[in-house]
Amino acid sequence: MEGLGVHFRQSIDSIPEIRSIITADPDLTEKKRAAYRQGDDLTLVGISWLSTNRELGKDKAIDLAKFSALPLGPNVRLVDLQYGDTAEQRQSFERETGHAILHDDGFDQLRDLESFAAQVAAMDAVVSVSSTTAHFAGGLGVPAFVMLNTAPLHYWFLDREDSPWYPSLRLFRQDQRGHWDGVLAAVGEALQSAINDTGSR
Repeated sequence: MEGLGVHFRQSIDSIPEIRSIITADPDLTEKKRAAYRQGDDLTLVGISWLSTNRELGKDKAIDLAKFSALPLGPNVRLVDLQYGDTAEQRQSFERETGHAILHDDGFDQLRDLESFAAQVAAMDAVVSVSSTTAHFAGGLGVPAFVMLNTAPLHYWFLDREDSPWYPSLRLFRQDQRGHWDGVLAAVGEALQSAINDTGSR
């Protein structure tokens, strides 16, 4: 399916700027958003740090501990959008940073895509590696900061900070293979700026 673009979109300008191409169940989305906020006035930031791609996943994966570069103030709640068993990694992150990552035990993200779409749609922002999570955020039109390695998949193009496929995404690229610190620092600054802009409205 991903190869169809070369046949139907033969230039960047031919890609229509559509904010979202999929829709989550609005009632389920609002239910999850309310549950995650727990009555607090805060920003929900969904995070995903791994890819299960057998060939490329290791180059896209980021140690969860590096996400400590994100804004972790009392008005930000991190939400686990990472599919698979993440309990040990989340516990380690909380021990090291004092900041818990909320995990939804009510569904399996790999089996229940309707609930996963609602979960992503409930976020104010998403921070993700190149993975299914990034594509869901882009498809839903959720603001997202996507972190790419030095040899990203072809649909992320090269030397772009945006995605013609997904207008809601911003792309952050490694300048050296295996080095994510600069990427996380840049994402942290951009996310903090977005939070500040939202709070001032």
